[in-house]
Order: sequence, then structure tokens, then C-alpha cells
Amino acid sequence: MRWSVLGLAAMLLVRAPAHAADDLEIGFAAPPRDARPLGWWHWINGNVTIEGIDADLAAAKAAGMGGVQMFDVDIYAPKGPVRYGSESWFSHVRHAIDQADALGLEFHAMNTPGWSASGGPWVTPERSMKRLVWSETDVGGGDVSMPLPRPDLTPAYPERTVPMAPYFVDIAVIAVPQTRERIAGGQAKAGWGPRPIIRDTRTLPGIPPDSVIVLSDSMDASGHLTARLPPGRWTLLRFGYTTTGKTNHPAVPEGHGLEIDKLDPDAVAFQFEHSLGRMIRQAGPLAGKTFNGVLFDSFEGGFQNWTGEMPREFMHRKGYALLPWLPVLSGRVVGSLQESEAVLWDFRQVIEEMIADNYFGTMQRLASRHGMKVYSESQGGPVTPMSANRHVDVPMNEFWMPEAMPRAAKIRMTTSAATFLGRRMVAAEAFTARPEHARFQNTPASLKRAGDQAFTLGLNRFALHSFTHQPVSNAAPGFSLGRYGTHFGRLNTWWPYASDWIAYLSRSQFLLQQGNRVADVVLLVDEDLGYALPDAVETSLPGYDFEVAYPADIMAMSVQDGVLRHPRGAAFRLLVTPGPEVSKTWVANIATLRRIEQLVRSGASLAGSPPAAPAGLTDLKQRKEFDRIVDALWADLPVRGAKPVGRGTVHAGLSPAQVLQSKGVAPDVRWDGSMQDPRFIHRRAGEVDIYFVFNDSEQPRQARIELRQPGRIPEIWDPVRGTLADAALFTPTATGVGVPVQLEPWGSTFLVLRRPLPSRWTSGAATAGLNLADRPGRLLTQARSVRLDLSDRTTRTVHLPALPPTLAFTQGWEREFPGLGGAAASRQRIEGLPSWTTDPDPAIRFHSGTAIYRTDFDLAQIPANAVAMLDLGRVADIARVTVNNQDAGIAWKRPFRLDITTRLHPGTNTLEVHVANRWVNRLIGDAAIAVDAEYQKTGTSPFTDGRLLTMPAWIYQPRARGAWPRSSFTTWKQYDPDSPLVPSGLLGPVTLEWWGIVPSADDTP
Repeated sequence: MRWSVLGLAAMLLVRAPAHAADDLEIGFAAPPRDARPLGWWHWINGNVTIEGIDADLAAAKAAGMGGVQMFDVDIYAPKGPVRYGSESWFSHVRHAIDQADALGLEFHAMNTPGWSASGGPWVTPERSMKRLVWSETDVGGGDVSMPLPRPDLTPAYPERTVPMAPYFVDIAVIAVPQTRERIAGGQAKAGWGPRPIIRDTRTLPGIPPDSVIVLSDSMDASGHLTARLPPGRWTLLRFGYTTTGKTNHPAVPEGHGLEIDKLDPDAVAFQFEHSLGRMIRQAGPLAGKTFNGVLFDSFEGGFQNWTGEMPREFMHRKGYALLPWLPVLSGRVVGSLQESEAVLWDFRQVIEEMIADNYFGTMQRLASRHGMKVYSESQGGPVTPMSANRHVDVPMNEFWMPEAMPRAAKIRMTTSAATFLGRRMVAAEAFTARPEHARFQNTPASLKRAGDQAFTLGLNRFALHSFTHQPVSNAAPGFSLGRYGTHFGRLNTWWPYASDWIAYLSRSQFLLQQGNRVADVVLLVDEDLGYALPDAVETSLPGYDFEVAYPADIMAMSVQDGVLRHPRGAAFRLLVTPGPEVSKTWVANIATLRRIEQLVRSGASLAGSPPAAPAGLTDLKQRKEFDRIVDALWADLPVRGAKPVGRGTVHAGLSPAQVLQSKGVAPDVRWDGSMQDPRFIHRRAGEVDIYFVFNDSEQPRQARIELRQPGRIPEIWDPVRGTLADAALFTPTATGVGVPVQLEPWGSTFLVLRRPLPSRWTSGAATAGLNLADRPGRLLTQARSVRLDLSDRTTRTVHLPALPPTLAFTQGWEREFPGLGGAAASRQRIEGLPSWTTDPDPAIRFHSGTAIYRTDFDLAQIPANAVAMLDLGRVADIARVTVNNQDAGIAWKRPFRLDITTRLHPGTNTLEVHVANRWVNRLIGDAAIAVDAEYQKTGTSPFTDGRLLTMPAWIYQPRARGAWPRSSFTTWKQYDPDSPLVPSGLLGPVTLEWWGIVPSADDTP
């Protein structure tokens, strides 16, 4: 549904009961730009045109999108004429910004060529990402005079590097007694590997700290060491650093080079200038207005554990010198194993803090100078959402088809970070797909489930992956991001019908950007968990919600009346520390542990396990206090129950849900009936509570949902239709309000509570076959009488007039294919509603595009107080309906039903259904037609099989198009001639149903 000022006014006039429109209603009716989805606009290897830019952006605007995020990438496509960094390229970028401004769209740019992470040909090894390296030489005691070998400088990522001279800088030479013992997982613990980190709890002999001898001044510039060592066997460690060799990818050759040093703010500023500086300057006054975003995709830059300023930064951040502990970074135990693990923890923390401050912080600072926001998927490698997002304006995550839930825990870490940082918007790379779930298979109907799952996880602005740039219009479906992504954009067959789905997303995102998420539980995770929150936590709290917090978030909390409160507005009833199912050996710094004790003694409730050890070296030196706090909180706990600590309690042997129930905290959402564990999210904006409830099932569900919000009217805000109304039925309870709902397959709705209860309402209705779904906020029935139960404990039987019988459209259909030539293009009568794939004419059998169906039907009269629902049955894949030449809407999801009441009149009516299918069948049919173009044969590589090797000349010479015998063109071979066809067309059965409108309590005397 497309909103206008008149449409908004009409909606506000018909809502029941009517009251003055507020900002929430206005934004729901006409979502602002920043509530509308973005598109990931991939420019593929120089294949860019002015005409394509204009057409792409016009299509985005027409569909209701809010803007684009532009990438320049090289992903296995032949070269195009507009090369990255050339005058022509900058001219095309400036044109895109100007055109976006003219259309009222946002324009954002990826911060680097490629999609990860930040680099380019301007980056020298001195400014690149660095890693710690060392060589080891065993010697005896006494005088030593020998050259020390340089460490191995083989690039850490040889598959993704560039030719360069060897680069190495010495750090120190250290002698340590020879030992065989090594710390388990030492490489990852030294910042060169993924988390989670598990503490080594063995008992190992360590190198005495006073046996660590620094010999740096005894080695000359050539690497020759002259020194005298005490008696014994020694290992000489020559420490230095080199480039990781990692490059940005997938970047075109003109934009390809080393990744910038993420720990060096000067290098990051250098990167910002070379990658973004000219784009921003040439945007002029549009920088910060239209060109208002800088993007960071997921971090795929690999690991980095050194920079030139590391020793100074370590001293500044941790308060002790790193140099004597360098052998620990080689996996050796210095002092005790506990001390060595603590030093490694400190080292990882310094890396994490420096990436956050020096990389993201520098980028954000420079972007903000131009009025621009940083959008970032702060995830991957050494990057964790909780730290990096401190310097991100719009945190992002991602989800892939066919559903978002496999990434639930990871998404929650980002959405929780947004909560504690006060970020209203949490964006997402949305509907990304691998080939098995891509290949033009998706439609708005198939996308809805994953999108709604993502909404319940806290994401509230989608960036459609991928809205690939199409340089020409006569080559459809055209260019793709290699083998990846759902194919959004103007050359997709169903894109002209996408506006109602986009409107659904926009309305939903607007409501989900309001206020703060409501959750009862806050789950503390320690830094060593990284980005690996277990998926099991997602299903551990049915009916309740939770947030994930880092220790820094806990430090900001206080307690009021037993409720944990964060300055950004979040409030919780229970703090849960990591159990073994979350973190096998979680560690805590002393400040965090002190704060937990203070919170509990002030009245907070605590559940979970104690930390296994102090986190850093300073914490380890305060072991006595650490043990005291652990004993105060966790010692002498009952097997199942709680013990008081100050004004608070510590619980054991109960799940978080059981703890909440024992404290009298009812679930935020409860349900009965046929609905099993609906997914939900609850946000609160001032005095308004907003619930989004989603039926994650392919079956329709009916249930009574109880919301923990007493004393207010539940309103149903339908994001599909764009309507809002008071619930037709509801029952206040001791703890909230019960609302019966009917949710369609993969159906969803918003329940909003903002006004006090009226003097009277309808609490129940007795009749068979009540319909709550087709016109939310009204009771519909095909029965002749309904008994209403009113809130004043009276009942009333309402009698309804007879309705016309259901009309089945079984015959009389005409069909035409306006995009085809020959007989198929003309209107023809058809028997039944067969799939196009059964037609003997190959032009129809393999058709991808639109067909138009028409039929006439007679109505003797239009009954009053009734709703006419057109049910299209099965649609493959999306349909636009007109009745009597009036637009009746787009049916884009199951059930394919539309309310056409206001479009009907007595006498003869004309029904017209425009149905679009997917590109699949045409691509299969065309695969059998030989062309003068080469695609890579299957069996070469799963990443490149099927790619177009040479670009046909006619792509940029439209007059030569006639030489191409296929109806379609793609840059990736998606199907074979024997691939199975997919059903297409209007398949029915099509019916017109009449439903009587039951009066509400306001209408009942």
C-alpha cells in the first residue's frame, strides 16, 4: 500500500475508535526515510553506466526504499569500462550522489574497495596490518657471538597478498631458559586466532621472571648478537614484527592492496583520506546531507597482534611493561601459568581496545566531521560487537536465507550492544544467500520468514543484499554479485510488485526503532567469549526476553527497588553470569566482580556461575579480594534455591525463567491455543508499549496471547495493510491483558498499548468460524448470529443479515502474456488455471515475467456491513489485482487474500490479476540455447563454477543485441537445461467470500 497525505488522513479517519493522530501514527502511515530499507548497491568490476545509475535509483525510489550503500567490487566478472579511481569513476560517483539527492534517497559508501575491510594500493607494508614474529635459537651458557636468524616472514595469508619486498622490524632479543612446556591454545591467546578462549588450568613449571634476560642492546643492526649468558641451556628469542600480508577483497586491481594497520590511528586516517577523501570533497554540500554514511562490512581482514606503538599502548592501558613478558606471546610460561594467562588476557584486551579506539574511533571521528554516520558490521576476526560499536553510529549484523535464527546469538550481541550504547537503529545486511538459496528463487513471500525472525532479534533497518547495479536495461536479469545474494532490483521480474512488501518492512522498522527493548534478564559475557555466544541461550527463556552485556555495561548499572537499571533506559529483573553452557572458563576483572557484589547487596537478583579466575595480571594480584567476593556471593548456596546477600539474592539450581517466576515476575508474553512459542520483541517508548509477534510456522495459528501490560487497550497495528484499530476482543487479567489473535502462515502483527481501558469492551464472542485476520480490529463471521460477552458481565446476541454465497471463479478466464510475441501475446480463453509450465508452447512454458488474467462476474447487490475477501488460492509468485479498473492491492504472501469491498458494485464487475513469476524457468529454458559466450565449467572451483568469462560485445552496443539468441542474460550460469521448472501463474482456486462485520462494544446498546 502506498501512503500519501490523503491516504494518511483517510486511515486516521477510519480507525476505530478515532482520536487525534500522534507522531507514532503518522510515522506508521508514512515511514520516514531512515525507517525504509537500504540496498547494497554493488558496482561490479567497472561495469557502470550513467543510464544504469539513473534507472537503479529511480527503481529504488519507486519501490519505497530509503537509499543505497555503494560498493565497488571485483567478484569474478569481466572488466567494464569505468575503472576504480579514474576520473570517469569519480564522475559516475558524483552523478550517483546528485541523482540520489534529487530523489530524496540516502547515499552511503563502503569505506574501501571490495567489501572487507580497509585497504588499497596506497598502503605500504609500513602502514599495513602487522603481526608479531620471532625466531628461536638454542645455545649454551657463557659467551655468545653469532648472527640471529630473522623470523620466517612468509605472509600469513598467502592466498590474498600482493608482491612486496620483505618487511621486518626488530622489537627485542630475549634469552630464556629452555623449556618444553607451552600454553594450550597459545597462538589464539596471543591475539592470533579466533575466540572463545578457554583458560589452561594445568599445573606447569614456569620460567622465573628474573631469568628473562633482555639482550636487545647486544644485537647490532645486522642481527649479530654478542652477549654473555649464565650457565645452562638457553633459547634466544628474536622478536619483531612484519606485515600480515592481508589485502582488501574482493577489490578490482586498481583498488587492491594491503590492509591498513587497524591499531595505528595515523594509518587509519591515511586510509580514510585515500579511500573516501575525494568522494566526500566532490560531494560538496551533499556530504552529510545525501552522502551521509560510511559503511563497514563484516571484518574479514584477518588477525593482527602488533603495531609499532604496542609497547607504549600496553603500558598506558595496563600499567606495566610488556617487554619482560614477550616470551609469553611465544607460548611459554613465565612465572606461573595463571600469571601467563593473565598477561595474555591483558594483551588481548589491549588489541581489542586499540581496534575499537584507533580503527573504528578514528573512522567515526573523521566521518562525523563531514556530518556522516558510520554503519558497521562490527564482527569477525578480532572484532567484537561490544567494543567496536562504541565508535559506530549504526551497528549492523547480517542474516542469510532461508532464515535468520542460525545467527540469533550473534545478532543478539549486536542488538544488545545497541541497547547499552543508546543506538536507536540496528541495521542488517539482509537476505544474503548462498547459491542453494539464491539463483533467483526468492520472492517477498519466501523472504518474509527470515525478515520477521530478524525483527524479533532486534534488527530494525534492512540493507537488501544485493541490489546489484545494472549498467544496461536490455540484459536481464543481468549482473549479480557472483553466486551470492537475493537478487533485488529493477530487472527482477517481481520488482515492479515489491512496493507493498517494502512498505511492510518500512512500517515494521519504524515501530521497531521506537524506544528501548524490554527484557527481564541480562546475561553477562566475558571478553574471552568474543563473538561466540552459544545458540542455546536463545531458547532458554520462553515468554521472557534477555540482553547480552559486557562487563563495561554492568559497571554503569544501578539498582532501584530490586530492578537493575542502565543509564540508557534498559531495566532488568535478573543478572545471569556465564554458566558452563555459555563459557567453559569465564574470567572476571576485579572491578567487575566488585560491581556485581555491590549490585546484589543493593537489591539485585543474581544467578549463574562464579568466575573461574581473575582476568588480568592486576586482578591476579588482588586474588584475596577476588576470592572473598566469590565466596560472599556463591559459597554455601543451596542445591536448589536462593540465599540472601545484603538486600539482594543469589539463586542456584534454577533456570532463569524459574528464578523470575519464583520472584513473581510473570512472562512478558504468554499464549495458549494452537500457537507454539511465537517469537516476539517488546519495545517501550515513554508510556507506549509495542509488541511485535510472529508466527514462525507454515501453518495458520490461533491463540490467546497475554501481554504483561495491565490497564490499557491493546491495539492491532497491521504492517501489511497499514491499518490500526483497537482489538476486537480482549480481557484484562491480574497481570496484563489477553488478546485472541489469528496469525497466518509466517504471519505477524504489532500489538500496541498506549491508552487506558474504556468504560466497556467486548471480552468474548460465541459463534463458529470467527475471522480475526482479514480486517484486524473487527470481528468477522459468516454466521447469522453471535453472542457477545461484554466487560460489564452482560451478554448480547447480535443478528446479522444473510450474506451472498461464496463465488468460485472456475471458468471464464482469459489470459495474455504482454511481454511475449506471437499468439501468446494476445488474450486467450483458458480452461481452469494451469501452471505455465504445462503449456505446449515453449514461449509460455519457460516464460519469466508477467501474465494478465481477466474475468467478469455479476453481483446482484453489495450487502451492508460486510467484507468481500478475494482469495486467489495459490499464486506463483506475486500478483497485483484491479477490480473495475481500480487498484485493489498486491498479494505478495500467503494467504493471497485481498479486501476488495470498496471496489465492487452491483451488476457486472471485472477482475484483473497481473501475476509475475521468478526468473527460474526462463533461465532453464535459455540454458539449452547455445550462445557465443563462455561460462566456467562445473568442477573448476565451487566459488567460480558458472561465472561469465568474457563479456558479450553487445552489452555496451545495444544495436548488436539481436545476435544474442536467448531471452535472458546473466553474469553467472544459474541453471542447466534439465533443471526442474517451478510452477508459475495464477493457480487458484480463486474465490470471493463474504463476511459479516460484528458490532463492537461501542456499537452495542
